[in-house]
Amino acid sequence: MAKIIEQARIISQERISGQILRLRLHSPEISGAARCGQFVMVRLREGTDPLLRRPFSFSRIYPEDGEFEILYRVVGRGTWLMSQLLPGSSVSLVGPLGNGFELPIEKTAALAFIAGGIGIAPLLELIAQVISDRGAKGLENLRLFYGARTAAELLPEDFTRAIGIRVHFATDDGSFGFHGRITQMVEELTAEEDLLLRRPHEVYSCGPLAMQYHVARWAISNDVLAQLSMESLMACGIGACLGCALPAQTPGEPQSERFVHVCEDGPIFSAGSIKWNKILVQQMPPPTWVFN
Repeated sequence: MAKIIEQARIISQERISGQILRLRLHSPEISGAARCGQFVMVRLREGTDPLLRRPFSFSRIYPEDGEFEILYRVVGRGTWLMSQLLPGSSVSLVGPLGNGFELPIEKTAALAFIAGGIGIAPLLELIAQVISDRGAKGLENLRLFYGARTAAELLPEDFTRAIGIRVHFATDDGSFGFHGRITQMVEELTAEEDLLLRRPHEVYSCGPLAMQYHVARWAISNDVLAQLSMESLMACGIGACLGCALPAQTPGEPQSERFVHVCEDGPIFSAGSIKWNKILVQQMPPPTWVFN
């Protein structure tokens, strides 16, 4: 798919909770070509501050209006500058980039969506499309597992209620919902028959690298299909700088070694395609659910 360079107009900027904001942009060409799971590279202003574009997932796409939304968290100078954008101003975009999620063929299959921190962003459009495809059937088989370091870093409950499916919460410090890792919560809930929560046929996940490692390990050990949206620092978004490389295996050749690039080959990867042992993810501390 051809990459589009477009000057987008800011429609609205809204603070959802704490340092989490939602930006709506008018970008007819990119919104018309975008798929859930893809992303755009945003240049906030002319000049060298900031020097590089920033990658952001599509959190909602409205092609009929020529618009899309970005849900983001302020974590540094680039996102702070983004939070200062006013309606009517404009930014330069390159996109849509990446491969996007593959939607399930079976419209009644049990699905789990796993979000760590602001990793919830690309799952919002995916969930909306799955609900649209299913209509009123099979929604009871959809679950969102959503975690953060602490309750203050979760989106407000009225926001998550509007998503349209059952949400299970987890926090590292136990201040809200399940106390511990999201994958521990998934394991426990699917093992409790009285909850009538079916083991998912497929998992869609987005969050920090350490979280994705645990999701991948759980999915592989339980023979569950998984599509992981791998977040990474990106300088170019088109595979030129090689800054977002991950060790991977060639399909059908488990002993092979190669590198894939999150921006060009992803950001969506299957659980078993990444060579987790090569990035020493086992030595990382427990997930903190923070997206930088």
